[in-house]
Amino acid sequence: MNSSLHEWSQAIVSLRPRHIGALPLVWPILEKLQVRATVNEVMAGQADIDLGRIVLLLTLNRLLSPQPLYQVETWLAETVVPELLHLQPNQVYDNRLGRGLDRLYPHWGELWARLVSRAIAVYDIDLSAIHWDITSIYFEGAYLDSELAAYGYSRDQRSDTKQVNLQVDVSHDGYVPLLYHLLPGNTADITRPLPHLQTLLTFLARPELAARHLRPILVSDCKMITPEAVLACRRHNLFYLGPLADSRAVEAVVSSVTAEELADHPLAYRPQRIKADDSRFVPYQGVWRSFTFEYEGEQVTDRVLVVWSAGKQRLDEEKRKKHLKRLLNRLADIQSKLNQRRYKQRAYAQQQIAKVRQGNAAQNLVDVDLTGADGALYLTFRINRQNLVAAQQQDGRYPLATNAGHLAANEALTLFKGQDGAEKRFRTVKGPLQVQPLFVRSDQRIEGLLFITLLALLVRAILERQGRQQGLAFTADRLWRGFAGLQAVDMTWQDGTRERRAADMTPFQEEVLQTLRWPLAAAYARLPSDGTAAHW
Repeated sequence: MNSSLHEWSQAIVSLRPRHIGALPLVWPILEKLQVRATVNEVMAGQADIDLGRIVLLLTLNRLLSPQPLYQVETWLAETVVPELLHLQPNQVYDNRLGRGLDRLYPHWGELWARLVSRAIAVYDIDLSAIHWDITSIYFEGAYLDSELAAYGYSRDQRSDTKQVNLQVDVSHDGYVPLLYHLLPGNTADITRPLPHLQTLLTFLARPELAARHLRPILVSDCKMITPEAVLACRRHNLFYLGPLADSRAVEAVVSSVTAEELADHPLAYRPQRIKADDSRFVPYQGVWRSFTFEYEGEQVTDRVLVVWSAGKQRLDEEKRKKHLKRLLNRLADIQSKLNQRRYKQRAYAQQQIAKVRQGNAAQNLVDVDLTGADGALYLTFRINRQNLVAAQQQDGRYPLATNAGHLAANEALTLFKGQDGAEKRFRTVKGPLQVQPLFVRSDQRIEGLLFITLLALLVRAILERQGRQQGLAFTADRLWRGFAGLQAVDMTWQDGTRERRAADMTPFQEEVLQTLRWPLAAAYARLPSDGTAAHW
C-alpha cells in the first residue's frame, strides 16, 4: 500500500490549489434566477464574452471575495470559476469589465426588475409587507464631475467624504431586497416619500406581479409618515406603518394613554435575543388611539398604537440624565464666571446661556433666571419638577401610525420591529459585500457597482431564506465561514494529463448542501476536457 502510494505521488508533476469557497451555496441560486440569460436578453452583443457572463463573474466576485475591478483577474485565476463560466482569467482585465458595466448602464433598472420578479415567482416571496429605508455610502476620491457623489448627512460618520444615498425596499419575508434607488449624497430623506411611492406602485404594476392584486403594508421610519405621504397612501390603496415624528399633537396623543391602560394591554412580541424562559423580560405594552392627519385642507383619521417598552424606558432615562447633567454643569460654569471680564455684560451672559440651552433635549426641564444689571448679575437655575414628571411619563413610549385596520396591536409591533431587517441588509452591503470605500471612476461605474452589490445581496438573502425553510438556522456569514476553506486541487501527471479533484468536505459543508439538495463540491471540480460546468 505504501509502495503504491509512493509510486502514485511520484507520477504527479505539480499540484495547484483552486478556491471553491462558498460557490456551491450561491451558484444554484444564480442559475435559478437565470442571470446570464436575462442580461443577454436585455442587452445582446457580439463580443466573445457576453455581458451576462461579465455580470455573473462580478457578482460571484462580490459574493466570494470582493475585489476592485483591476484585481478581479488575479482572484479569478486562483478559483474554479473560469471553467464554470467558460473563460480565461486574462480575458477579464479591468478595462473590459468596466466597459461592460458602462454598456449596461441604461438597463440596470429593467434588469433588476426582471431578476427580482423572477426571484419572487421562483421562491414564492410574500409581499404582504415591505420595509423601506435609506442609508448613505461614502466613496474615496474627489468626484468633481459627479452628479451622485456629494457631501451630505453621513450615517457612517464620514462627513469628510462624498457619498451617495441608497434607498432600498426589502420583503418582510426573508428581508429579500426588492427595489433600490441610487440618490445624490445630499438628498434629504423628507423629499423621498412620494417619489418612492410612485416607484413602488410602478413595480407592483409589472405584468408578472399585477395578477397578485397586491396591497402591501409599507413599513418605514418616521420619514415616511408625513401628512402628505399618508394621504398619498390612501389615494393609491396602500397600507403604511411607522412611527410619528415629534410634535405637540403627537405628544398629546401619547400622553392621553395612562400607565394603567398600558399595563392592561401587554403584547406577545418578544425580541429574538430574549429566550422564551427568561423571567426577567418585561412584556411590551400597547394601546390604540385615533390620530388625524391634515394636508392642504384634506383630513384623514387613522390609528396610532402607543407602545411602551422597558428597554426604551431605560434608554430615555439615561439620555435625560446625560442631557440634564451636561446642561446643569454648563450653567454652573457660567454662574462661576459671572461679573468677570465679558461676563460682566448682561447681553453676553444671556447669549452664553442661550447657547448651552440650544439643542439640549433637557432645556425645558430647567428654569433659568438671570437678574441684575451689568457688573452685578445673579444667575439661578432649578429643575422644573412639573416638566420633569411630564417627561418621565413619556419614558418608554413611542407612537406607531397605520391605516391598516386589520392589524392587531401585536401584529403592528412585530411588523415594525422587522424594520431592523432592512438595516441589517445595509450592514451586509457595507460589510461582507464591501461596497465601500472604493475608488470608482464615474457615476456610471458607481451605479454598476451598486447593481452588482445588490444582486449579491439578493442571492445572500435568498440563501438565508431557503436555509431557514429547510431547518438550517444559519446566517449567511456563518455559512461563508463554514465554506471558506473549501478547495479543489489541480494535478498534473508525468504524461501531461491533468485532473482536478475537490478536497474532502467537512460534515458541516455536507450537511448544508445535502439539506438544500444542492450539488456537492465535486460538481465544481471539473476541467474543460470533461465537459466543464454543471447546470441544474
